Amino acid sequence: MLLLVRDHKIDEEVALWAIGALFEGVTSTAPTAVIAADALETDQAARSGRPVVLSLRTDEPSVRLEAAAASAAAVIWIASTAGAGVRSRLRLDAVGRWAIPVTVVALADSPPDAKEAASGGIKVVWVSPVAGPKPLRTLKKLGRAHSSAASQPRRLDQLDKETHRLSAAHAAMGRIEDLLADTGVEEYQIRGGEFMLVQKTNGRFEKRHSPFTSDDELVETTRHLASFSGGMPQRFDKLDYRLDIRVGDRWRLHAEAFMCQPPTMVLRSNMAGMVSLDSLRVADPRLQAILVESVSGRVRANSVVAAAMGGGKTTLVQALLSHVDENERIDTIEDTPELRLSQYGIHHNTYERLTRGENADGVGRVSMGDHIRDAKRANSSKLVIGETRGEGTLDVLDAMTSGLDGCLVTLHSRPGPGVMSKLTAYACLEGADPRYARQQIAMAVHLLLWMGRNDQGERVIADVTQITGYDERSDTVSTLPLWTLQTGQRWAQPVNEPVGLVADLYRSTEAAVEADPRAVGNPRGEGESPTEAEPWAGTQ
Repeated sequence: MLLLVRDHKIDEEVALWAIGALFEGVTSTAPTAVIAADALETDQAARSGRPVVLSLRTDEPSVRLEAAAASAAAVIWIASTAGAGVRSRLRLDAVGRWAIPVTVVALADSPPDAKEAASGGIKVVWVSPVAGPKPLRTLKKLGRAHSSAASQPRRLDQLDKETHRLSAAHAAMGRIEDLLADTGVEEYQIRGGEFMLVQKTNGRFEKRHSPFTSDDELVETTRHLASFSGGMPQRFDKLDYRLDIRVGDRWRLHAEAFMCQPPTMVLRSNMAGMVSLDSLRVADPRLQAILVESVSGRVRANSVVAAAMGGGKTTLVQALLSHVDENERIDTIEDTPELRLSQYGIHHNTYERLTRGENADGVGRVSMGDHIRDAKRANSSKLVIGETRGEGTLDVLDAMTSGLDGCLVTLHSRPGPGVMSKLTAYACLEGADPRYARQQIAMAVHLLLWMGRNDQGERVIADVTQITGYDERSDTVSTLPLWTLQTGQRWAQPVNEPVGLVADLYRSTEAAVEADPRAVGNPRGEGESPTEAEPWAGTQ
């Protein structure tokens, strides 16, 4: 790969003329050569086996210039002087990089100082900035002499890998940075190089052109974003065909390719640090007060927050936890970092734990259960589990029944009975007997919250259900609907009076809540039949 770096202070028209002449010289002997503008385009061209000329300006981020220089077979620096200090600026005086040849094209009305031209281990070629036959011949000749460098593969020794990886990730972010800057969007569903569906914060959808020109560009962008995922490199290839990472300040990225046609990228917004519980306006003020009390007050309750994909679980949890006193230690446990309570300034006394799969040698795995046990040993005040998918369910239930209160767990589920059924299923997947699983859930969890949308398309807390107990004779978990969203209502309204600890919770908030039992009937039981109502419970 041949690197062209032009001084950004040079007249743009003159610089582009010089680059054009150099590239014409390169293509005279390497006709399939292409000009790339960043590391991402460089890698795309290199994968196709084409010679590459990477063109950058001196006002690029230093990490990008250093990575490009470290990867190049040769460097041409276009400036108005002899370019003293070029090697140092590009960090080409480091071990392993001194052999990379550097030629400075001095675009000046007169030849540079001979002493300056001879210093620094660089070759200097003087060219008049006025276009004419002689300068044109000089530049084309120089380009022809460097065509072999353009045809050489990227050089990338161990010293350079981290720098190049970071630079490539910066370039990949450039493909989607305009999307990430739009605060009026909740989600982008990108279908390869074809189109994307955009979900606005008001619930409406728009169809737009894809930010990628092809399926391959989406895949290559995702590959580079994966390579620098929060400092933890991940793969994105035929063996690891899906990716879940956090990008930017408030976005989660999910991508699939190779086993999915066309490749897809989903960007989902997280409004953390930008909204309060009041500004979210997802619940009646009385319910807001009750939920804040449940995580931070004198009387506390353990809650499960459920919703469909992209339903607002994480944002609600962050808003609730902003009310927790800084003296309390919060341990968050997630597969992909989304809550980021400390980083967003929501709660600084937070310890953020991430699960990790085993490596190629079958070692190094850190499970959700491992983190839960460690958090208990560290005397955590509160556990927050991001998107439980089964593993660690029994551990978190055990923690909730061992003195931790005001804990929060999120999962994907339908409302009311669906949340209860999902929790039981997850516990059974870990080997628990269905009866034992229901007993543990009844002891550990007090409130089941479900996020939905009202008739206006606004995201709201649509259902709040209390777990009131467990009947051993019928193997039933009793539940009581407390708040329900009805047609025509903006927010869920109270439909039953709570009992037990949750009744104490209500009283501690001093919120005047009058339930209307006409909206929803009597308490309901779940799990009556492990073989029919819950067919999954019998599969052990």
